[in-house]
Amino acid sequence: MTDEAQDQRPPRPGPLPITVLCGFLGAGKTTLLKRLLRESGARRYAVIVNDLSELAVDAELIEEAREGRGETLVALNGGSLGGTQRTPFREALSSIAENTAVDYLLIETSGGTHPDAMIQEIEALPSLRLDAFVTVVDGLNLLRDYDCGRALLAPGVSKASTPSALLHAQIAAASVLLISKADLLKRPQAEAVLSALRQINATATIVTMAYGSVGAEYVTDTRSFRPRNRRRSGPSALPPALPTAVVADDDPESFDIGSDTLYDVRPFHPQRLYELFTQRLPLGVHRTKGWMWLASRPLDVLLWNQAGSYFGLEWVATWKAGVLLDPAAKLFPEERTALAERLARTHPTFGDRHCELTVIGAARHRALFIDDLQQCLCTDEEVAAWQEGALFDDPWPRTIRRI
Repeated sequence: MTDEAQDQRPPRPGPLPITVLCGFLGAGKTTLLKRLLRESGARRYAVIVNDLSELAVDAELIEEAREGRGETLVALNGGSLGGTQRTPFREALSSIAENTAVDYLLIETSGGTHPDAMIQEIEALPSLRLDAFVTVVDGLNLLRDYDCGRALLAPGVSKASTPSALLHAQIAAASVLLISKADLLKRPQAEAVLSALRQINATATIVTMAYGSVGAEYVTDTRSFRPRNRRRSGPSALPPALPTAVVADDDPESFDIGSDTLYDVRPFHPQRLYELFTQRLPLGVHRTKGWMWLASRPLDVLLWNQAGSYFGLEWVATWKAGVLLDPAAKLFPEERTALAERLARTHPTFGDRHCELTVIGAARHRALFIDDLQQCLCTDEEVAAWQEGALFDDPWPRTIRRI
């Protein structure tokens, strides 16, 4: 929409409504947000995407889902909205509130965000209205890692500085609870999860979903959020002003949650990587995500996505270096020349191929796991064999499930 068209648009009838998508690391917030944007019709959304890591994986995925629609997208990376990113968050809220071209604001928090300070910032602006606070709860990980949620009910959990306390706070703040991966739960397991959630938050609307598929009426325009819906949990809210360089009580570091990034141009050895993730994944690593490639699949840009005990590998694109070398690629001569010129500025052996993964979790476990990941990268001898066309054992699935 042009500035002139925006100026001619009638004033927004009341405060800008907001839905916050909260939830622990890997619960399914980005998948849900992508579906909302694809199915948004004529509505003009603004989107704030917050990522604990400096690697903006979620923002790039949301950018693709917008399909050129032109919505405002603000990416706030490297901290939580209630902590080190609090000042940029406040500024983004003020700017979006002034934009009359926006009908609705969607905020995706990082999995390490505590709700209190973030809600405080939204409520401080009269031009904004918090319509729904939606917490996405990973049903499968609640089953496996939290005894169907019963572990969150133990005395003292909500007051501790632990990941369990953070999850408890996110559930307690919700006006809507969405249970993701519900299709993977048996009925008794689902009932136990529902019972635990009800004991933490007795007022929220609870809806099950799979692959982010849920009616928009449960997420937007619900008018479900009320201050009384929110039970304070964990560390107290921050004061109104916070220097961005200060680590605050509501920052993930308070719960021993941080992030590191692994970057390397070499491919992963498919067999070693498979053994690492299926046999030696540390409990203290809550989330890994990013882009990678395997020596056995030199054409494929793969999106890695691990949350707790769940992990998946998704094909998202073809490396440019792979396109240039693929005899099946039907390129015009001028396209081939332009692509070759672009790749001339990349790595002489691998081109644009690279691995870039963010690892989120406890400091000690992150360090150990990144060291394990580095051992899974191909050695110089294996790279030489790859260049000669050697085959690598590859136990990863090759089927693609469309969702």
